[in-house]
Amino acid sequence: MLSLDHIVISSESLAIGQAFIENKLGIRADTGGEHKLFGTHNKLISLGDTYLEVIAVSPDLIPETTPRWFNLDHFNGPPTITNWVCGTNFGEFAPSNLMNGMGDILNLSRGSLKWKITVPKDGKLPYEGAVPALIDWGDSKHPTDTLKETGCRMTKFRIKHKFAANLRSSLSGLLSDQRIEFVCTSGAGSYELWIETPQKGTVIIK
Repeated sequence: MLSLDHIVISSESLAIGQAFIENKLGIRADTGGEHKLFGTHNKLISLGDTYLEVIAVSPDLIPETTPRWFNLDHFNGPPTITNWVCGTNFGEFAPSNLMNGMGDILNLSRGSLKWKITVPKDGKLPYEGAVPALIDWGDSKHPTDTLKETGCRMTKFRIKHKFAANLRSSLSGLLSDQRIEFVCTSGAGSYELWIETPQKGTVIIK
């Protein structure tokens, strides 16, 4: 019912985020676009069957609604993985089937892309963002079908959180991607993304 769709890297600016990912992977990010509803913009990097989204608040856009998604109103510091997104079909699976606090299903678009995604009213997904947002691309082409090939591939994605066991249990039977690991840890939650790259070998992004 769920599949890994993409992984979100938040940044204080898109230029900083782009420089971060290019330094890490040796790959230039694809041009993304703007999300006028939340006043954000992004760039994308193909990982084959999934992709990285580098996202930041746009200084040129006034959001139509706040708080912004992915808790971007409160993001500061160096670029880092803050969220992950799982694909589903909302005709067959409701956000409440996963857990409370997933948020409303919003209809969004960017250029030729149209999708539905869960966004909590306060912008904060459950478990400090460790719970994935849910997305349904409907009839739109998935970004992985149009992004330029990079040769980069995700080999492991670790979600580290004090409630990782609860999250693993909630997703049991819904998400079977063997590359995704849930690790119990004390303190603030975090992520580790392992990527095989053609230029730099194995790279770990946190």
